[in-house]
Amino acid sequence: MVDRRRGQEQKMGWPACCCFCWCTIMVCAVIYVPIFLFVPYTSVSVTVDDASLDRLSLAAPGNGTAFLSYNLSLTVAVRNGNVAIRAWRTAPLDAELRFRGRPFAAVRLAGAGDGERGRRIRALTTKVYRVAAAAERAPVELGSDRVAEFARERVAGEFQLGLIVAGQFKYQAHRGRHSIKVSCPLKLSLSTSTAPAAFARVKCTEACEDDG
Repeated sequence: MVDRRRGQEQKMGWPACCCFCWCTIMVCAVIYVPIFLFVPYTSVSVTVDDASLDRLSLAAPGNGTAFLSYNLSLTVAVRNGNVAIRAWRTAPLDAELRFRGRPFAAVRLAGAGDGERGRRIRALTTKVYRVAAAAERAPVELGSDRVAEFARERVAGEFQLGLIVAGQFKYQAHRGRHSIKVSCPLKLSLSTSTAPAAFARVKCTEACEDDG
């Protein structure tokens, strides 16, 4: 008799437990879904955490087109500063190197074919991308004034380059995709295997047409 009563009590307890669980889920949904839907997100931020310049030389024959030979490496970080909102990269992440506004190298930091894990940036986390770029006699339109500036910077031992980073992201529970294009001013000295040049972390800002 006692066992039968315990069995009936257990059967009556299951519906109550299920009801409690569903109520808890609904309350959480009512509280947290509006947070994702109505709390504005902030766009990802970009920094250049490290850069190394092993070679940068110029050949200018005098006909308006110069040729740059270079060898450098970059470490670019993309941070999702949102507290509770994930971000996904929805397009390739590209970078362009410039000297006095003239592009001379294009590199791909991350491709479109990366998997879900590679494209996702969790809240309050950072994705780091490392890339190397090198070329022999890459053509670049500089003009006499920029050729003269290159010579001055070479004598000074420090080159001022511009890095433009462009990509596209979407954010959790928010419609649409947001494109970014940021500018990162770099001051680089030539490194050697025995004496690597020091580099200070650079925070990138929204790019303007005359950046670089």
